[in-house]
Amino acid sequence: MEKDSATPSFLRRHWTDTLFAAAALFVSAISLWVGIRTEDANEKLVAASTWPFAQVMIDNATPQGVPRLQFNVVNTGVGPAKIESFEVFWKGRPFRSGKELVTACCGLKTTGGVTLPGSNNTHLLTGSVQGMILRPGESEAFIIYPLTDETIAVWNALNDAQKSMTYRICYCSVLDECWRNALASDLSKPGSFVPSG
Repeated sequence: MEKDSATPSFLRRHWTDTLFAAAALFVSAISLWVGIRTEDANEKLVAASTWPFAQVMIDNATPQGVPRLQFNVVNTGVGPAKIESFEVFWKGRPFRSGKELVTACCGLKTTGGVTLPGSNNTHLLTGSVQGMILRPGESEAFIIYPLTDETIAVWNALNDAQKSMTYRICYCSVLDECWRNALASDLSKPGSFVPSG
């Protein structure tokens, strides 16, 4: 009986095919791993380039040096901030509006829209930041109160009361990643607010 000379060649080809298939499978697995890592890195890069950071900042004068208290929510991040909710607390008590807060903390008297000389009911401007979208570097005031001869008592009380105010703000990025910060006054740096534990 003659030996089949094709058998060793067939086994050699079969072994070579298996080796090439295993190498191709290994290269595919490496490519898949690299692709997943690259996608993850790209997602982090996009998230970092759209990251907002909402803070509260208080000014007690205009850039020209005119005295006035202005309470602002500022986006100091690199992406737009969608303000979902914003709350102000004084001595741990929440307030529904800037007018209610200034009345409780500082003795503001109101007479239904008419400003009376010497009545402490002067020049208070309030607003809402909830539902707004702040671009990077943009700010929105929620309390503005100028200093005049008629407002000096309330102005000084409000300037002092800001040290006892805290804030809770919930905001989201354009990618719908959301954060909630509790902010409290940093008394070592008047007018600046930092996240509280």
